[in-house]
Amino acid sequence: MAIAPASTVFFLTALLLGGLAVPACAAETDGGRVLYRYTDEHGVQVLDDQVPPRYVAGGYEVLSKSGRVLKVVPPQLSGAALQAQQRRRAQAEADRKLLKRYNSVADIESARKRKLAIVEQDMAIMHSNITSLQRQIKQEEASAARTQRNGDDVAPELLARIDNLREEVAVVRERLARREAEAKTLNESFDQDAARYAELAAARSQ
Repeated sequence: MAIAPASTVFFLTALLLGGLAVPACAAETDGGRVLYRYTDEHGVQVLDDQVPPRYVAGGYEVLSKSGRVLKVVPPQLSGAALQAQQRRRAQAEADRKLLKRYNSVADIESARKRKLAIVEQDMAIMHSNITSLQRQIKQEEASAARTQRNGDDVAPELLARIDNLREEVAVVRERLARREAEAKTLNESFDQDAARYAELAAARSQ
């Protein structure tokens, strides 16, 4: 940037320090041009007609020629500070959705009961299916045992049915385990929602 005349530098310095008054229309007479104030690596505030790229992340101010601050660009965050800001924004958005979805902690508990009722009904059906399959397995195994006691060979079809029934039990048990995990996750999620809603409600009432 070209070095300004000493009189101009003195004028701007006095202006920013509040030593000179300039009519409010100064920005208009200068064609709407602006100045930028930023802090360099030595901690010194610099006034310029542009912000060098290496200083942009540190934040800067946009000033009119009359010295009025038009805009403040905050420093860009990085690392832990950026992660903390992202967490705060995510929590604020989650809080907004939570307050929009429910009107009270009682609403949250009602929603918990409705969702858990569906999961628990499925689990009850699976338990019943497992019991029924195990009963069939015992019957088929008893039939195979009688055949062996009579000195005969057990039919391959019978052995295949027993294997198939055992596989069905394993499949249903796996599905049941997933449903049980889902029920646990649902409960934990609703616990968190209820606790957070109570915190937000208490903060709003203060």
